[in-house]
Amino acid sequence: MLAQLILLPGLYFVFSDIDRLRVDAEPAAAVLALQLDGRKLVHLPELEFELTVSLHCAEHGESETLSITIADTRTTLSGEALRAGNSIDVFMRVPANQLAPFALQGFCTDPALEGESMLLGSVLTAQASLRCARTGKASIVFAAEPLDVRLDCLRSARQAESGVD
Repeated sequence: MLAQLILLPGLYFVFSDIDRLRVDAEPAAAVLALQLDGRKLVHLPELEFELTVSLHCAEHGESETLSITIADTRTTLSGEALRAGNSIDVFMRVPANQLAPFALQGFCTDPALEGESMLLGSVLTAQASLRCARTGKASIVFAAEPLDVRLDCLRSARQAESGVD
């Protein structure tokens, strides 16, 4: 037990002296209209993702730029936006025309089902890169996070535009 207590602080310093980047995401929400004739291909509407990005540049380095890409949507942050803290909230909207349709059988096709909802895991991926600057050298660290989408079924087709072929 005593050996573990002595070794653990040393390991902390080894791991704290590297550049780190982590992306966490809440599921995006999408509303689909009821389809009485069945569902073949689902076209998602525009999606909004809320990302929490944790970043650290080792050796007293400074965060120079942070780039995040989802589908063909890209956001780049730099300067004071990165120096505000070790965690940043980023909101990204991905247009519907950047999202590929997918097959989804039996969801939102029965008017008797109330409150139908489904979580689709890993529909997209957020890819991030952090550039750290230090005296005499720079480094880049990468991270990727799978993105989930929660589908909710709207009972009346008149209340939302259909996204189905």
